[in-house]
Amino acid sequence: METIVFDRVTKTYPVGLRKKATALEGLTLHIAQGTVFGFLGPNGAGKSTAIKILLNLIFPTSGQAFLLGKPMTDTAVRSRVGYLPESPNFYDHLTPEELLWFGGKTSGLTTNQIKERTDSLLDLVDLARVRRQRLRTFSKGMIQRAGVALALVNDPDVVILDEPMSGLDPLGRKLMADIIRRLKHDGKTVFFSSHILHDVEDLCDQVGIIVKARLRRVAGLADVLSVPATGWSLTVKATPDMVHSHLTGVTATHTARGGLTEIRTSEMDLGKLLDRLGALKEVLVSATPLRPTLEDILLQEIERADGESR
Repeated sequence: METIVFDRVTKTYPVGLRKKATALEGLTLHIAQGTVFGFLGPNGAGKSTAIKILLNLIFPTSGQAFLLGKPMTDTAVRSRVGYLPESPNFYDHLTPEELLWFGGKTSGLTTNQIKERTDSLLDLVDLARVRRQRLRTFSKGMIQRAGVALALVNDPDVVILDEPMSGLDPLGRKLMADIIRRLKHDGKTVFFSSHILHDVEDLCDQVGIIVKARLRRVAGLADVLSVPATGWSLTVKATPDMVHSHLTGVTATHTARGGLTEIRTSEMDLGKLLDRLGALKEVLVSATPLRPTLEDILLQEIERADGESR
């Protein structure tokens, strides 16, 4: 079953009297149930616009978006969706308990359901110990975690997260990652945008890259990253001068790191490289094939889009 569908969605805004700015151009995207989907792109690419259209907060100029097989205009489907905005802003006189009470009531939950969900969710986001503390005393990361609890209060089938790692310290990021993994385990569909590409690589089944309002690439994460190697990275316990003397004639960069030297080269023949190292093979620490990272692929798409607009 396809949980999220964008069908040729375009969104334009008037700029002055005669011009229009395009925030989304012909976005077509299909996301299956149980998928963790990472939506990537630079600032202003159209990620937040797509999310707002999906949530019926703004309307497309043309095309349609669907959630759980229903048009995004269907009010009934919204009870099955949870949403965390990039910078959640709550009434700061509330406590986490009161925030979830409000969210539960507006979601149509009973008093007992709200109590059960509040207990489990505050444990999940590690806020149980401050459940009666005012939000005004919380750090940005704690507010973010309270927002996650609110997004999940109605036990949604689809969870939409706009920059969910924003403002989180390493422990908070790990907690958020664990929550996303748990949602996937429970069969939920998670759609999130992020600039933290390590988290996308770690969590996502599928990624989409959007640049300058156009979706440039959609693929399974394994497919995106399983591209042929472009060279080798060798780490040896030696100085750069020693390395350079052995690799004369081989195009390579050498980076010293705490008594180790990393060698990065586009030379594909590992046997040839090891032969050239000679005696340094005895102090070889690792040999890793070089492949484009998700960051490399994103930058390639940005450069391609820039080239098209010139």
